[in-house]
This record gives sequence, C-alpha cells and structure tokens, in this order.
Amino acid sequence: MLALDRLPWPWGEEILAHAFVARAFVRTERLRRALAWAAAHARPGRGRWLLARCLCAFHGRFVARSALVGLRDADALSRLVSVRGDAHLAAARRAILLGFHLGPAGSYLALRVAGHRLNWIGGRGASGAWPRPIQDLYQDPRERRFFSPDRTAWLRRLYHARQLLLAGEHVFISADGEGQAAFTVPLPGGPVLIGAGWISLCRSTGAPVLPVLAHMEGRVQVVTIHPPLPALGSEAGPDLEPCRRALARLLADHVERFPEQCYSLAFSTPVAALSQLPALRTESVP
Repeated sequence: MLALDRLPWPWGEEILAHAFVARAFVRTERLRRALAWAAAHARPGRGRWLLARCLCAFHGRFVARSALVGLRDADALSRLVSVRGDAHLAAARRAILLGFHLGPAGSYLALRVAGHRLNWIGGRGASGAWPRPIQDLYQDPRERRFFSPDRTAWLRRLYHARQLLLAGEHVFISADGEGQAAFTVPLPGGPVLIGAGWISLCRSTGAPVLPVLAHMEGRVQVVTIHPPLPALGSEAGPDLEPCRRALARLLADHVERFPEQCYSLAFSTPVAALSQLPALRTESVP
C-alpha cells in the first residue's frame, strides 16, 4: 500500500482495482461468489460478468480509498467528497450518525472533509498511508485514547460517546460494527447484524439517529445523511421494531441501487445462499 502511495493519483486506485479483479480468477471461490451475487442483480445493460467484475474492482478501489492512496493533501481529498442530506444534520442539536459497511469506508472522514464536526466512535480509522497533513486535520487526538484492543475498550468508547452527546456534540458509530448484536436486518446476501451500542446511546441521551450510507459516483464518494429513524423509548421493548423495518427498507434500497458496491455482503455469504437470491428478491422485506 505504501509503495502504491508513491504513484500519482489515481494510479494506485486503478492498480488495486485491477488487482482485485485478477485475484478473483486466482481465488476461484471469490469468483463464484461474485458471479452468484451478480446473477441475482443483473439487469439490462448490467450483465452478470460485468457486474461481477465491477464488484471485485470496487473492492480494490475502496481499499485504496480508505488508505487515501496517492492523495497528498486535504484540497485534493475535498474534491473527491460530496455530502447529501446535510439539512437533516443541521436540524439536529446533537445526533447519532449511524454508518454501515455497505460501500466505501470512511464516511466519517468524508463528513469531516465536507466541514461537519463529529466524533468517530469506532476502531482505528486512520491508515499508515494517510499523509500527515490529512491526519493532523481530520483525526482527532482525543479519539486515539480509545483505540485499544482490550475487552473494555468498546465500553469505554460508548461511555465517551454518551458524554459527548450529553454535551451537545455529534457522534458517528457503525451499526454493524463492534459490540453485542440487537437484531438482524434481512437483506439479499444478508442478514446484517445490527449492534446494540447506538441503541443504548439513543435511549440514554434522547439523541436522534441519522442513518448514513455511501456510494461512489465516478471517483467521488457520495455520503448521504438520511432522515432520522423512528424515536426509541428510554427502555427496552417492542419499540425497536419500527427502527428495524425502517433500516430494512433503507438498506434493501441501497443494495438494489448499488449491488456492484456491496462487496461486504457478496463476499461474506456462502455461494449456496447466494444462489437463492433471485427467490429472495421477489419477497417483500418484513
């Protein structure tokens, strides 16, 4: 990765995109998964082989982008980021921004580049390939204290997030990341496990939850901030169901629109299950 970073942008991204396509022909299990996924999402003008190739290429491109391969400064990065739905965040005094591993990584970084103040609650986001000027601008030194592998690190990060929300700040947390699972969302290629961390933060602070999804348009990472999820009560109960249904509709629509960018679903699902996707697509989301 560091060697590719020496090349002019976007050479490193293109090399990794082609390398991940070639990798599928070497590791044939990945090729079978990609083709099975593509068969379920093929459309006129979006044939099976083309979609499978794009799926592998996007995986490589996302790996390069998460490491900011070839990007030297913040100005270059700012030209590759676009944010939609800003009004939802502007309307919130404090908010829980809820991310997902369904597309390019680093939505929290993209939002910071676009000028939004937020706190990242997760694992170590920065790569060693990030240029020092970008690290200095967009990685908060306070967050580094919580990048520990010990068993209590996640609980400490949640406690820190709660304090930030009570102080009126925004936090960004992955719904399908660390911590205990709260429920699953049925998706073609899923189900996706949704963690409980953001739920406890919402219930203990009353902060609204804004789902955040990302996709690529050309070379630009587009981050969309969606309207808030249905409000949660202060205690556990059946009030989670409206949230689960809202997330199911939102994520299913994203997968339908950008199947070539959802490599995490395609490459984490057994081929036998992927072969049943055409049948699953005809069923409505519960």
